[in-house]
Amino acid sequence: MLEMGSSAGTRRTAEGRAQAWRLLLFGVLWFGLSLAVGIWALGLEGPRAPRLLPGQDGLHLQALRQRAFLAVLERAAEGVPHTRLRQVSRPGDAVPEYVMEGVSAPLRLALGMQERVEVWRRSLHPGAESPLLQPGGEPRLVWRDDGSLEACINEQAVLRIRFPGHEARLGALARPLGPASLVIVIDDMGQRLDTAEQLAALPFPVNFAIWPHARRADDVERLARERGLDVIVHLPMQPLRREGGKQPDAGPHALTESMSAAEMRAVLDAAFTRLPTAIGFNNHMGSRFTGSRNGCRLLCSLLRGQGLFVLDSMTQNHSVLCKEALQQGLVGAERSVFLDNERKVPAILAALDIAAAKAQRHGVAIAIGHPYPETVQALREWPVAAGREGVAVVSLRRLVWHLAVAPGRR
Repeated sequence: MLEMGSSAGTRRTAEGRAQAWRLLLFGVLWFGLSLAVGIWALGLEGPRAPRLLPGQDGLHLQALRQRAFLAVLERAAEGVPHTRLRQVSRPGDAVPEYVMEGVSAPLRLALGMQERVEVWRRSLHPGAESPLLQPGGEPRLVWRDDGSLEACINEQAVLRIRFPGHEARLGALARPLGPASLVIVIDDMGQRLDTAEQLAALPFPVNFAIWPHARRADDVERLARERGLDVIVHLPMQPLRREGGKQPDAGPHALTESMSAAEMRAVLDAAFTRLPTAIGFNNHMGSRFTGSRNGCRLLCSLLRGQGLFVLDSMTQNHSVLCKEALQQGLVGAERSVFLDNERKVPAILAALDIAAAKAQRHGVAIAIGHPYPETVQALREWPVAAGREGVAVVSLRRLVWHLAVAPGRR
């Protein structure tokens, strides 16, 4: 009896092993079949993948990339207020074409798209491969001389966006910055229209930082739009107390470091609704807020996906506003020179020369001034000054796009 039991147990053990081997073999075959189907579906080289010439994509992979880029475009448009995309191409056109409608600045849509492309690119861990993001085949946004924006893969356009009425000013984005470029921003705009007209008449572009709740903000924004000048919101922020304990007044609707996300969002929405063509913002006062890492981090987190540029006016040496903007994937920069701390024409001319020298040394520089009569006069005189030699005064939009696609951001 003992031998019979042992024999039966041996048979059961043998049958169990055989069943385990059959399951293992079935699993290996199933895995191999699934892998082959997956490779074929993604268009990679595999048992059933079509033979492709070097450097060419299969039509199915090209279609996948085009659809992925379209999804990026649509999500970017959803994040930018006052913007709508309307398709104007017909089925079968080689490159789908859209037009942007609405009052928002075209650059905001481009920045929103670029921001999402960068997030997409960074989402791949080192060494990871993706059929949609291959070396040499990464998506790229390119401005054309006709003012259109193209989404390209392998230097071939897969999407095109046009911006009716903005072609002339956007065509300049197709050209790289020169070896020394200076951007001039004038703060505290929106109180007087006559000063804005004088600044708009200068022989080089200046950029208006407009108080969103100033009494002539709408008129100054409209003038800038008509003259092809860029606008940013001059956003009031909490300042440090002065010696003696006096608290400077930053004006109505100032951001404070103690604000909740909902309170901060309400201030931002009101400001950019008043100035819908603004391509970003800088701080009015704000030496306490811009020194608060938590406040700046919350602010920049609320701006993600909206295509906004952040200019840190550097009203204090330990500001973290630009650093937090870059950390959040936004495009940001810091002020290089204040032009009119001393309100005298010779002093302002000297400050312009310093700004020009910084542009020559670093490639780009940003100078901030104010709508003082002395500043306007100095800007009128400066083009013939020695410090102007070899420096191009450029629009803010050109610097912003240059920063957006700089290799260091990748």
